[in-house]
Amino acid sequence: MPTALPNLDALIAKDEIRDLVLQYCRAMDRGDVALAATLYERGARDEHGFNATDTAQEFIDSIGALLGGLAALQHNVTNHLIRITGPDTAEGEVYVVAYHRAERAGVGYVLITGGRYLDRYSKHEGRWKFAHRKCVADWTHEFSSPLATDVKNPVSGKLAEGRMDEQDPSYVFFTAFPRGDRA
Repeated sequence: MPTALPNLDALIAKDEIRDLVLQYCRAMDRGDVALAATLYERGARDEHGFNATDTAQEFIDSIGALLGGLAALQHNVTNHLIRITGPDTAEGEVYVVAYHRAERAGVGYVLITGGRYLDRYSKHEGRWKFAHRKCVADWTHEFSSPLATDVKNPVSGKLAEGRMDEQDPSYVFFTAFPRGDRA
């Protein structure tokens, strides 16, 4: 299928779309709801499987409670196929492995999910955003695990620990990646 943009413009669009997807992962993994809210166009859809209206707004509104129950979250994206379908539209399929660590009834557990994001992107005011995201779970593994407080860190105490809030070391280290509410 021929691209709807000249080659260089198509490459730039694909890079901007990949950056959008990576920003989404960062927003979720750092608990940055304000950043997540900037990544969707107005009226966008997001089918995550638990938001009844399948609206991006409902999904964004639920992020705080969703992440509040997790001790750790990490999204790893791999294959990302993108097709530019018009000057300001594109579609993509993103493979993702997401690691979730939490506690349920005093017992630690880990949920690892492999799946895909089926995305439609649109560009408004020079910026690519999600127009519609549909999550697909291809496989899931859940198992009990020691609580984070019960695990001794085998690595030197000088190693920085990641966090799902504004205290994550990346916010002090980077100047180019502020929290969404400070961008």
